[in-house]
Amino acid sequence: MQCYQNHQLNHPLKKRELEYVEVMQLVYEQQNAMHTQKTNSVAERIVNLHQRYVRPIVRGKDGKKVEFGSKLQVSLVNGFAYLDKLSWDNFNEGKWLMDSVEKYKQRFGYYPEEVLADQIYCNRENRQKLKLPNIKLHAKSLGRPKKEAQSILVSPGERNPIEGKFGQAKVGYGLANISAKLKTTSQSWIASIILVLNLVNLTRLNVLELCQIIYRLYDRKLLMLSC
Repeated sequence: MQCYQNHQLNHPLKKRELEYVEVMQLVYEQQNAMHTQKTNSVAERIVNLHQRYVRPIVRGKDGKKVEFGSKLQVSLVNGFAYLDKLSWDNFNEGKWLMDSVEKYKQRFGYYPEEVLADQIYCNRENRQKLKLPNIKLHAKSLGRPKKEAQSILVSPGERNPIEGKFGQAKVGYGLANISAKLKTTSQSWIASIILVLNLVNLTRLNVLELCQIIYRLYDRKLLMLSC
């Protein structure tokens, strides 16, 4: 706090301008550290002066190996999306599968009967944990594939609903183009888009279909995806 007051006395800058000076100093220190250590990475690397919380996230996609922005983990239940995790830092999705499973139990009072997830979620540790509550995992088996394992594979058609949900959020409601500057505002914007997706899905249902959903609780499938 004393350092800030000294800056305020020595420089006729506003608080916002002093914050930019602080960010630029951190950028210089990070760049100097990478140059000195001859590396291309540094912890909590700043890539945006206006949004210092934004991090480069390596995605490995064709034509877009690095993306900037938040990383989401979303689960889909009966057409309704749930934002299970939002982070501005990269994270390993495989370590957060059981967190989404536990959140499912908190929401509905029981575990899902089935989980359909990307291969990155289906590591050996998660497979063992899912066996305890007797949850069936639809995924490719580890090691050499067996004939009986073909019945638990996730078909492209089963993945379409959650893939389409992300596409709807990005194309229809601007999830891929969040223009808010503040971290909290961006997070609220993202959560609002998820809410709108659910409201749109809700409008497609009539009273009879809503009653069918309530009584169709035995159809418990949890679709997982990160973005």
